[in-house]
Amino acid sequence: MERFKGSLASYGLTLLMPAFFDALGVEGTLRVERAAVRRQFFLRDGYLVGESSSDPREHLGQVLARLRILDASRAAMAFEASEAARVPLGAFLVERGLVERTRLIEAMEHKAREALFDCYGWQSGEVEFIPGRPAALQGQGQAVALPRLGLRELHRDARTRLREWSVFWTLFAGPDTTFAARREFLVETAAAEEEQLLRLAEQGRTLGELLAASNEGAVHAARWVLRLYRRGALSPCKAPVVSADAGLAELLAQARRLVEAGRYEEAVAVAAQALERAPIPEAHALYREAEVRLTVALAEEVLALDGRLSFEPLPRPLPPSLTADDLYLHAKLRNSRSVREVLRNAAMGELAAYRALRRLMATGVARVRTEQESRASSGPARTNPYGLPVVVG
Repeated sequence: MERFKGSLASYGLTLLMPAFFDALGVEGTLRVERAAVRRQFFLRDGYLVGESSSDPREHLGQVLARLRILDASRAAMAFEASEAARVPLGAFLVERGLVERTRLIEAMEHKAREALFDCYGWQSGEVEFIPGRPAALQGQGQAVALPRLGLRELHRDARTRLREWSVFWTLFAGPDTTFAARREFLVETAAAEEEQLLRLAEQGRTLGELLAASNEGAVHAARWVLRLYRRGALSPCKAPVVSADAGLAELLAQARRLVEAGRYEEAVAVAAQALERAPIPEAHALYREAEVRLTVALAEEVLALDGRLSFEPLPRPLPPSLTADDLYLHAKLRNSRSVREVLRNAAMGELAAYRALRRLMATGVARVRTEQESRASSGPARTNPYGLPVVVG
């Protein structure tokens, strides 16, 4: 591909990205810039092979701290020490045994994906493609490399994320939105993230402040806010007026029929669709009922997996069927003793998390150990998911 430069207002990543994975042998740097933030994505043969950002919040040390892989103070000290030693931070952390290589790569992948996904939402700024081998990848030396991430799969996940944000901002007027908290509508004891959001809402904090409160990023906070809204536990103080609508009445009737028929998964989806119009009490009630019954229906199968999951090395390149959310769940599950707790506390929702787990199992990345294997196992399975050695200092 030839060198290209344009405005994001005319050439957004949704439009441009297919050219990079449809063409053969494309290699170069995709630079995306808005105001003071400049991000660079290094591309090769349909894969993202490197990423950098000028945003201090996206520094590797900050990402490790947000993901709770490394304490913030230790991350800061490690950065200073790596600078003094003139060793890339990632390599320094692995060599000193401060972070396992697998966890470091997990953070690097998360950082690259989230940076790219965020750029898909930019409607102003500049975009430029510079063909040729990226200078930043030459002579990497000791640096820990980012594994190849398929551009086609990243594009798919980025478009899904855009649709998710579109629904979110259709429901809520903007970042200045405030909420009334109604704890009586929680279907069970609040998760820690839910408790934090409810407490902030009770203090009169804005939606923008709620989204900034999550250590794991705005998208995870938005998912928790949306789940609480659908249950009726968070309601916008200035909600839209509900007008008489035959389509809305039919959605509510359909949700009722689905609950009565025991088709709870479909009932949840239909009730959520009704709640995209406005916070309607009956729709909230139907959503809560369907969610509770669905959770009960899944409980037995989920509990049967506790202590029996084993994780295999992630193949490279990754299976196309796995999404960014699947990989995020994989990282959570492989370091947890309780499948039930991970699924229950997943920002994406228990049903979505269960589907993600099923995709992991379908690709063989996660499997159920036999009873004999489970008896022989002591503690949670901690197989190296990347098939890479862990260097201990």
